[in-house]
Amino acid sequence: MLESFWVKKINNKKILEIKRLKGGVSCEVYKAKTIKNTYCIKRALPKLLVKKDWYVKTNRIKYEYLWLKHCKKLLPKNIPKIYKFDEKSKYLILEYLNEKKFLNLKSEFLKGKINYRLINKIGKNLSIIHNNSTKKNIEKIFSPNFRNFYDLRLDAYFNEVKRVHPNLSSFVNNINKQYKENKITLVHGDMSPKNILFYKNEIKFLDAETSNFGDPVFDVVFFTNHLLIKSIYLPNKKSQFLKAYKNFIDTYISNSNCEDKKFFFRRCLNMIPLMLIARVDGKSPVEYVTSVKMKNKIRKLSFKLLNKKDISLSNLLNIYSNE
Repeated sequence: MLESFWVKKINNKKILEIKRLKGGVSCEVYKAKTIKNTYCIKRALPKLLVKKDWYVKTNRIKYEYLWLKHCKKLLPKNIPKIYKFDEKSKYLILEYLNEKKFLNLKSEFLKGKINYRLINKIGKNLSIIHNNSTKKNIEKIFSPNFRNFYDLRLDAYFNEVKRVHPNLSSFVNNINKQYKENKITLVHGDMSPKNILFYKNEIKFLDAETSNFGDPVFDVVFFTNHLLIKSIYLPNKKSQFLKAYKNFIDTYISNSNCEDKKFFFRRCLNMIPLMLIARVDGKSPVEYVTSVKMKNKIRKLSFKLLNKKDISLSNLLNIYSNE
């Protein structure tokens, strides 16, 4: 592999060892060693590694680089060091975060391990990014990536739900409309626990290929949806995951200053049921929910929430508690 690899040197040091890493569906990711350092090399794939045929533009990695570069100024300790971005070959070289030190948040969640202090810090840091990314120059830089966000998120998640469940078309149409009418800040677009590494209370945010200027509700719902699904997947940890959900929402909203908080949460509640069912019937379902019984339980809960009017946070948590 080393002889045919498309990067030969990093910082003028010859690559001595290369290993492809597992995980992820949108990029090929490598661990590369030189005599001096270890690096992470990412290259965008034109066809995603999922069951359904799913082709997307490789220029999205440019926007990951731009997101990392922008957020490094806001949260220098929470963004990996950037070494190089090659726009022509569509690859990005980053600091390698040693797996012996940094843990993956998704993996810890699946073990039933929840650190509330860490959850609060993620909520606060996300609010810092959203609060400080509303200017016109940010909109100009990231708006072109909306097409990739649409293909990888709005279409692949919500529109796919509409294709599977035509009776939900009006709900999906409203959510797509809601997103387009509330483009107010820089959105990560893949704020998943799998894209967050941590060591003690030190956090590193990764994988911002779908970053765009959009509705911050998407990031909040995308992250917290994983907490809600885990509360179903690990019923013995339900109360802990629901507490983590409430802590995250409370922390984010108390630190957010980019819009009216009641209006923000109303949009969250509109999106939550569709995000829930999208992780079962969308193009990118969560891989750990495999039983028909659990999938049907998630679908049933989604339908129930969609038919609720003027639901509050406490109502939402009570519904999940009783499932």
